[in-house]
Amino acid sequence: MPSVLVVDDDVEVGEVIRRVLERGGFSVRVVNSAGAALDAVIESEPDVVITDVIMPRQNGVDLIRVLRAHCPQIRIVAISGGGSFGPSSFKPDAISTHAYLAAADAAGAGEVLSKPFDMDELLKAVRRQLPN
Repeated sequence: MPSVLVVDDDVEVGEVIRRVLERGGFSVRVVNSAGAALDAVIESEPDVVITDVIMPRQNGVDLIRVLRAHCPQIRIVAISGGGSFGPSSFKPDAISTHAYLAAADAAGAGEVLSKPFDMDELLKAVRRQLPN
């Protein structure tokens, strides 16, 4: 059974993703920080890591860079819903969700998804990351 590590500082989001992936036939572990993700990868390397990009202390882009440097074979799906979404929420110093996901892609994510996403879309993204 393929294993997935979910990294999201929002506990509820992590649990929803866990339930969907388990129903999809995956073994899933959920952690709430980049530091905990690194510990989990050392303990038992997953086939796929799903990481939120915007997290406190260490963000998902930094996590992706560390994973790429030390475990280049791990497949990564980056997810994000942060940043500025339009004129009503515009903040001059805000970075758009697109920019966060572009940074995750440049850091080495194999797939990027913008929150909110369809759970079938997430399952397909994870499956595309698995070796045939």
